[in-house]
Amino acid sequence: MKILCECDRLNEAISAVSRAVSGHSSLGVLEGIYFRAEADGTVTLIGNDLEIGIEAKIQASVSEPGEVVLNAKLIGSIIRTLPADQVSIEVNEKNLALIRSGASRFEIAGLPASEFPDLPLVESEYSIGIPGNLLKEMISRTIFAVAVTDNNPILTGCLLEIEKTGLTMVALDGYRLALRRAAMENDFEEKRMVIPAKSLSELARILGDTEEEVRVNATSRHAIFMFSNYRLVTRLIEGNYINYRSVIPADYDIELLCPSHKMAESLQRVSLIILNDVVKSPVKFRIEDGNINISCATSAGSVDDNIPVNIKDAALEIGFYHRYLTEAFRVIDTEEVCMRFKAATSPLVILPPEGDDFLYLVLPLRLRAE
Repeated sequence: MKILCECDRLNEAISAVSRAVSGHSSLGVLEGIYFRAEADGTVTLIGNDLEIGIEAKIQASVSEPGEVVLNAKLIGSIIRTLPADQVSIEVNEKNLALIRSGASRFEIAGLPASEFPDLPLVESEYSIGIPGNLLKEMISRTIFAVAVTDNNPILTGCLLEIEKTGLTMVALDGYRLALRRAAMENDFEEKRMVIPAKSLSELARILGDTEEEVRVNATSRHAIFMFSNYRLVTRLIEGNYINYRSVIPADYDIELLCPSHKMAESLQRVSLIILNDVVKSPVKFRIEDGNINISCATSAGSVDDNIPVNIKDAALEIGFYHRYLTEAFRVIDTEEVCMRFKAATSPLVILPPEGDDFLYLVLPLRLRAE
């Protein structure tokens, strides 16, 4: 294999596929990036840790087609630090790679390409197109609520629910729920899939701000996301996702409108005295007389804040884990939100003032008697 290409393009491709490379594996080949150069000038790079695979294609001057696997960490570090705009990579029959750029020269050992596992083949038995920027937005505004432990593996991913009229993405961890909806006039074929959070996180990074359509093909076990010069293949989490609709309370006693930015700023101020996140010191809401009093007391001190709201003749005291509220308000993009309360032991539901574009649910913490 012998190629000459631009350092920036190669670095970008290496950075993208490296996100699917195993950091530590009993199979050394999984710590590498597969390179394949073709006579038409296409160079394909693949990272694959057997859970997620990412493929990138770039154009280069290919003198000799060929393939090899190079250690991802090493080749990435080398390409990032090269002195010139172009780099040549030449691989001999013993898989020894010679890398040259400007006055710099490296020789690194590669592995046979035949040892690298193929990406799963995802037939187009189900296929839809989603605008890239919409898909990224739905990911970023739900993924924070997935479970971080695998006690219930189905909750370590986001549910993508495809209906005729649009898309819904849901994440929940047993303490909170994040939901984002997008209406679309595509008359989609209905499907549900649970996508691992890691795969969605890497997909969002690669997508950037593109408005390009992302083609999504899926089988019962895998999904592939295709756009531009990239393909991301992921396994799907098998099993039945929780009936999230049954978790959302049907009734409430208190409903109020609250300025989103004021609540976000108040929560940020209150959280300053919570120095140990392991101890879930509750942020206390006291709702009365057209006001939400927000307070917290820890071993570091106490804080008290107030937000005027449009409600009278209501009285409730309820506590929450500050991070669950902060992460929800961080991604809310409306000037106001509708907040619904039932009782001190019932979940808070946060909605847009109009429509159903999003919903966030947070379970309360039990307050100690003062």
